[in-house]
Amino acid sequence: MAGSISGIDWISRMPVSGVHTVTAADVSAGKVDINTGMTGATGFIVQVVRSNVDIKSDAVATLADGVLTIDDGATTYDVTDGDVISWIVF
Repeated sequence: MAGSISGIDWISRMPVSGVHTVTAADVSAGKVDINTGMTGATGFIVQVVRSNVDIKSDAVATLADGVLTIDDGATTYDVTDGDVISWIVF
């Protein structure tokens, strides 16, 4: 466990989450960049849904300086207009 959530800095350790719907601009870029605002985040969970179906794919997800990036995969996943990306960073 990473330690207790107590003291003055407890709010900075709370997870942040959101939902992003992929746009045509994301498709053109071939990736989605989501600025989570949590620059100290060290972990994440991502789910991609297309046409109300959970996509089990090889999408590439990375996190750096609070920016969560979802990128095309090597074989099966391509960023697609209308994909819904649910995310949590912590």
